[in-house]
Amino acid sequence: MKLGAIICLLLFVAGGALSIFQIWFAPLSADAFFKVLITLGILFIISLGITLVTREYLQDKELRKKGFID
Repeated sequence: MKLGAIICLLLFVAGGALSIFQIWFAPLSADAFFKVLITLGILFIISLGITLVTREYLQDKELRKKGFID
């Protein structure tokens, strides 16, 4: 779970940093910038989904082990 949170945080920070650099220095063309930004957003959503599903599975497994749910 910590790994998923770290990955999401890094992707979020990378998107923010890229946006700031694009505003000030314009290292990428507009098309390339939006492609990279959309890719970062998609990777963020995928990693967040995997993290949440994994956390839910592990919590469910622990509750079953302790006998709280059937």
